[in-house]
Amino acid sequence: MSDIFDAEDILNLLVSGINKTTLETELTASNWISTPARGGSKSGSGMIWTSPDNQSSMRIMTQSHGSSYARVYNGPGGGAPGEQPLNAFGQPGTRAETHFNLLIENPQQNYEL
Repeated sequence: MSDIFDAEDILNLLVSGINKTTLETELTASNWISTPARGGSKSGSGMIWTSPDNQSSMRIMTQSHGSSYARVYNGPGGGAPGEQPLNAFGQPGTRAETHFNLLIENPQQNYEL
């Protein structure tokens, strides 16, 4: 993959489909900075990834059953006050439009309900 520079690059990866491990590997290789996400989610644990130029960010949340989703923001805080989540077109959107499910890491894994 190529370097990830901004929100548009992230959105392209999310729309085309990517899993959490690969996405985080690509972000690290592109010098994005990660910090633990605090508050704002009832769905589990997460990380905020901030672009090297501090112009955009992404929050990756992992739910208790193992699935993950991402949201991309138009600021460095991963959803801090004043920032807006972006849809697939890089525009502010609704909750449904701005949550991107990440591909399952191990599709052979079986979940017991």
